[in-house]
Amino acid sequence: MMNSRSKALIVGLGSIGRKHYEALKNLGFEVAVLSKSVQNFQGRLYRSFEELDLEEFDLFIIANITSLHLQTLKFIDARVRGKSILIEKPLFERHYDFTPSGENRLFVAYLLRFHPVVGHLKALIENEEVYFASFECDSYLPSWRGGDYRKSYSAKRKLGGGVLLDLSHELDLALFLCGGGRLDFGEAVKISELELESDDFAFLALRSGAKGWERRLHIRVNYFSKFERRVVIIHTKKHSFKADLRAQSLEIYSPSGAEKLSFQGDTMQNLQALHRAILNEDKNLCTLEEGQRLLKICDEVRGLK
Repeated sequence: MMNSRSKALIVGLGSIGRKHYEALKNLGFEVAVLSKSVQNFQGRLYRSFEELDLEEFDLFIIANITSLHLQTLKFIDARVRGKSILIEKPLFERHYDFTPSGENRLFVAYLLRFHPVVGHLKALIENEEVYFASFECDSYLPSWRGGDYRKSYSAKRKLGGGVLLDLSHELDLALFLCGGGRLDFGEAVKISELELESDDFAFLALRSGAKGWERRLHIRVNYFSKFERRVVIIHTKKHSFKADLRAQSLEIYSPSGAEKLSFQGDTMQNLQALHRAILNEDKNLCTLEEGQRLLKICDEVRGLK
């Protein structure tokens, strides 16, 4: 059983890897890093797997380039037993028929599942009949990480970049909150002035149910918006909900009136909640199977076989 004094290994120390490092240290983990490229790091650092005894660690976080996730996961999963392995989103750059060893607990790091607004919204709609929901994120890639965005993996499709995968949080929320559905329409294209080799706009329309009652879900994300927004809108027979994940607010509307709830938190607190969920084997964690299902939808949008 893992606890907050357990040992963790982070593979890759880019922007999200550093956030995982800080979150785990805040929770009391002993954390080591495996990275071939990081410089001026003051913690426990390894350059290759050959330097490590993998059995020493209780938790592994795969946070390297998306196109390396599969080989890294295969390597670790085949060599340890009874461990927890967290793969940063997206799981892979496309769907693969990966069969795990069955000896470890595998999860995908869809962090917004642990956003306080999302948690409250999920509880509110649990017993309601959702017939339409939209999940939208407007973002500006050049402001994400600092440095030249054109050299980032996000700008390069072959490395797993592109807004469809990079902002697949929205698709995951659609699956997590509403169950998903079959793909009616989808596109992932390059339409803006940004200098990219990957898609910067994606739109998906999903549908579930049968004739007489259907649920429709829309997902829209982009890299090029000069304003930033992340909003979930859900309509049921009794209520309409507007969740603003940046403003950390939830508006609840009914025929008789409206109310607005405010929440507090930040990315670091959400990350710590994610890691506590792994400690507690929380049912809200994204499973390997759910991560694979999401990739199948993304592959269908991109026309991949």
